[in-house]
Amino acid sequence: MLSLDSSIFDQGKDTLSIFLDKPFWMWDHDIHKTEYIKTNGHCCFNHLISLPTKDDRQYPLFQFQALIFETIEQNQNIWIMKARGIGVTTFMIRYLAWKILSSSELDDKSIIIVSGTGEEFKENIDRKLQQLFEKRFPLLRLKSKYAELWLKKTWIKVMTTRNIMDINGYFDAAFLFIDEADFQHHGEQEVLERAISAYNEKSNGKTIMVSTPNTPGGFFEKIEKDRNSKYAKLKLDYTYGLGTIYDRAFIEKKRIEPAFEREYNLKYERR
Repeated sequence: MLSLDSSIFDQGKDTLSIFLDKPFWMWDHDIHKTEYIKTNGHCCFNHLISLPTKDDRQYPLFQFQALIFETIEQNQNIWIMKARGIGVTTFMIRYLAWKILSSSELDDKSIIIVSGTGEEFKENIDRKLQQLFEKRFPLLRLKSKYAELWLKKTWIKVMTTRNIMDINGYFDAAFLFIDEADFQHHGEQEVLERAISAYNEKSNGKTIMVSTPNTPGGFFEKIEKDRNSKYAKLKLDYTYGLGTIYDRAFIEKKRIEPAFEREYNLKYERR
């Protein structure tokens, strides 16, 4: 597809109106190609913001990502087990930015993102949010203070699981996104479970829990095995990304590593 002239996007925050009413992505390739040419690349959020990049290579959105999109759009509580590096975190950052910019639905509302146990995980999320706009909107800077960001009229709070109980003060949040949810210690997972339960009881917001599997017996596996769980469940092993996110040579190399079954084939680590 054509490349966009980035100079038209350097006007700063006022240009964010260009995203209004734009679809996140068009999953029908032929329709998307036609609309891309017709609008000179102004067809969807992801082409406007610039496509996702991995290892210095740009990628379109793939059909398996339509499953993620539809699952989130159609459900209130979402549980996703995913292979390492398949791009769900990047997808979620883009999805949440699209929800903020494509309409006024999230104006004056908040989003809570919980990522990992250490500051490096939180900083990685902060960086991904900021970098999303660097290529096409070089003058745009998300308003930032500590772990708080503002995009348009939406407040984004990024925290670690160590201060997860703080979400009790944000029951008005439109989204609660927990990244790598299975990588907390079991004691922290118990706190996470209580905090999410309280949030779900008092909030109308969506809860989205994502992780590569870690060890069995935790909160993440508990949801997986609960037949009466309110969570819509989606499993994305390496085969969903084969030939798209992963090439076969990469997977064959990883296959001989001890962690392959856990990191790419969604098997909990044996104790």
